[in-house]
Amino acid sequence: MKKEYFKNIKIIKSQQGMALIATLIFVTVLVSFGVALLSMTGDDSKLSTLQRESTRAFYIAETGIEEAMWFLNFSDDNSDGLNFQGDLHQGDANEYYDVVILETDLGPPETKTIRSTGTVTGEGKYDKGSRTIEVKLMKGIAKAPDLFFDYAILTNGNMTIDGGVSFHGNLHSNGNLTNNGTITLEYGTATATGTTNDPDLCTDGQPYQEFPRIAWDYYEDISKTQITDDDGNIHNNYYSGDVTFDSSGTLYGIHFIDGDVTIKPPCSELYIKDGAIFATGTIEVSGSSNVYIEKSESYDNPLALVAKENITIGGNVHGEGIIYTESDFTLNGNINIQKGAIYADDGVFHGGGGSMNVYYDTDLIHTVVPGTGMPVWKKVSWREIY
Repeated sequence: MKKEYFKNIKIIKSQQGMALIATLIFVTVLVSFGVALLSMTGDDSKLSTLQRESTRAFYIAETGIEEAMWFLNFSDDNSDGLNFQGDLHQGDANEYYDVVILETDLGPPETKTIRSTGTVTGEGKYDKGSRTIEVKLMKGIAKAPDLFFDYAILTNGNMTIDGGVSFHGNLHSNGNLTNNGTITLEYGTATATGTTNDPDLCTDGQPYQEFPRIAWDYYEDISKTQITDDDGNIHNNYYSGDVTFDSSGTLYGIHFIDGDVTIKPPCSELYIKDGAIFATGTIEVSGSSNVYIEKSESYDNPLALVAKENITIGGNVHGEGIIYTESDFTLNGNINIQKGAIYADDGVFHGGGGSMNVYYDTDLIHTVVPGTGMPVWKKVSWREIY
């Protein structure tokens, strides 16, 4: 009996030992699971924080891009204007952007690159978050609601008068105004930002006057959309390469020439009705050719002869509208604009037996001309680099 008793006691003790071991294993597993769960929770929290800081860094980098573009295009603190290159920084010790504005690539086309890095330090708890964005910019024209064709004659550079001219309206040179001839001002004033050799006529040292710019792609697009009016006339045309008009005829709408334009005899009469000639090269009117510019009351665009390069008038131009060049305007012949203006980089008005009469179109006062404005940098591409 005793033998059986001790046998049972031994079995019970053995079972208690197994229970203890099982309990220890369970507790160990439970603790390990708890530690793993806490570690995973901590990692998720860290990853969440890092992701949040990375996202914040991205938007800070975006802010750097936008503020850099504003600085380039509009800031009064930027004395270099669109040609600025250098670094910009803004923010505090925890959140900031660093912008690098690279040198202008003259192309063509003229482009610029901006790189912006946004940084969030994580307030010292985690490694900092950092994102970098790069954008490519290209020169474009933005509509300027306060930019008008306010002058009968405006040169962005120098103005030289060698013959007899008659102006009905204000004239201004953003460079020097040199009068070697005779200027008749029926009304209006003559001013210059630079100097003048005729202080009785011209007041020098005056503020720079903003020179409107042409949105060439705007008019190119119009020229590629042909319209037939009720009389069967086709409006608008696009030409790839140089064009010579050597016979009389009539042009309707916008004629965009990607090259030079020559108007010469035997073309005796070339009419431009409710439209304009745009040339990415030069415009030359030579010999006895006559160009007549006519605009109906329902047509509201005053641009008439527009060129990126030189405009030279050796023949005769009559009518109404704005003659505009981003380069030099030279008059060797006759021009009689009854309702319009002349805008050029440099203007040289020779006598040479010719005449010049320009009556300013007062309808241009406080009127924004379609497809004109101020040069600005515009985004053409975007990418995140790291």
